[in-house]
Amino acid sequence: MEIKHLSFSFLILFSFIIYTNANSKDCFYNIYVETGDIPSAGTKSNVTIFLGDENKDELPIVNLKDWGLMGPTHSYLSVGEVDLFAGKGPCLRGPICSLIIVLDGYDTWFCDSIEITSVGFGKSCSQKHFVVKQWLDVNKGSALILQDECSTDYDGVPLDSMRSGY
Repeated sequence: MEIKHLSFSFLILFSFIIYTNANSKDCFYNIYVETGDIPSAGTKSNVTIFLGDENKDELPIVNLKDWGLMGPTHSYLSVGEVDLFAGKGPCLRGPICSLIIVLDGYDTWFCDSIEITSVGFGKSCSQKHFVVKQWLDVNKGSALILQDECSTDYDGVPLDSMRSGY
């Protein structure tokens, strides 16, 4: 019984914090980033991501590590690790369906996957899992990855499926 009471108290406190600190146009974003489990997959460079929706609205998250929830001494984007990031920003009008990843620094990084969940007052919850499985390499000019799963052709078939031989 005591645990239920404590959980209910935390729920009320959390709701109050969200109500007092959130603009009704703001959403909260939780981002899980999985770095590959292969040698030299980790990075010390800054990573910036851009989240997009089907309306071409975009939310830039400059230096993802600034949104880190793993603590100030945690080594983010290390080999084989899944890191959690969270922050508040303007709500997109639609569900997240595109992702741009930019590596800004001096080394390489192998991004395995990125999963984003967004929620906001009066908005539907949105969750998207991007399977990336690619190297970003500043020195080879491949420091940007675009995954766009928003566009469809006239029959409603994703353009990425058409490109891969559908």
